[in-house]
Amino acid sequence: MRMLRSTLRAAVIAGCAALALPAVASSAQRPQRLSLVAPLGTIVNDRVLAHPLRLTAAQKPPPGATAAYATPDGQTVDVTFAPGYTPDPAVAQSYVDYLGSLPHGSELAKLHVLLATPEDVLKRCGGNDGTLACYTAANHTMTVPGQQVDSNTGVTTNYVIAHEYGHHIAAFRDNPPFETLDYGPKYWASYGMVCNRSIERKLFPGDERGNYLRNPGEAWADTYAHLAFPDVSWQYSALLRPDATGDALARKDVLTPWTKSVSKTFKGTFTATSSNARRFSFMLTLDGTMTVQLKGPAGTNYDLALLSGGKVEDRTRTAGSGDRISYPDGACRQRPSETITVSVARRHGSGPFTVKVSYAG
Repeated sequence: MRMLRSTLRAAVIAGCAALALPAVASSAQRPQRLSLVAPLGTIVNDRVLAHPLRLTAAQKPPPGATAAYATPDGQTVDVTFAPGYTPDPAVAQSYVDYLGSLPHGSELAKLHVLLATPEDVLKRCGGNDGTLACYTAANHTMTVPGQQVDSNTGVTTNYVIAHEYGHHIAAFRDNPPFETLDYGPKYWASYGMVCNRSIERKLFPGDERGNYLRNPGEAWADTYAHLAFPDVSWQYSALLRPDATGDALARKDVLTPWTKSVSKTFKGTFTATSSNARRFSFMLTLDGTMTVQLKGPAGTNYDLALLSGGKVEDRTRTAGSGDRISYPDGACRQRPSETITVSVARRHGSGPFTVKVSYAG
């Protein structure tokens, strides 16, 4: 087990928020209904933006360009046509119907879809060649093309949308202390040992630039897309390549996500004739925050030690018996499951004690 002392996060191209968009041509194009075409390739170059672009009044969608559309399960999704497209309700509904067919929870109703021409998408999402879409975390907006993408990689618009929706799911899942958009949701990220591999510099959470293909946030989004298209190729780090277990955990993250830590309480006592150490164990299968709190009688002096794989990871030498070991930045497994042993050692006094442990699972 490794203890993460500070959250690993690369800058998420915040500078893109300050890009100015050129004026959109006055002659509007007609968007296309979404075609459910199986992709021949999966190279999705996209971006996760922290904040929306600063638009001038002329660059904002005109009145009537936004409307709410119902999904088959009774939720509604707002869809906006960017300048450059003539709004078409049938096109918007085709996108919403497709989104409703993907695995989802209540987060679908919090999504905003912006349909823009491929040229406009390129500029709104950072202006890098090959950028097909982006997701803006601050306002939960998916910016995607309102027509079939013209890509020599074989990727299709519906595959791009599935990938972007994976980012939207991450925005509404908890994986403390990690940023879920960068690391992925709790079950999937723990299975992929994203925390430990990030410490080892094998993965780069949040890096939308030079290490894009080793960014677990992007790998999570594409894992989600692979739930709908399991037979297509994989372009991200082989360390996170989908398999049956990973896919099952990804579905769990979508449908029955992690919500809270596990708590355990161990009790023991030291007597005048007992040994000077007691040990308790629990199994760690998820990465996350961890706290171990000792409470013993007044006038005693008990210490804590935390062991994994026979190695002492941390220990206390605090006066009294109120010792605490805490990892607010994350306890990261080095194996799929680790037996964590809590040792309570007596230096002075006797009497009962409790050890309360809180961990991800």
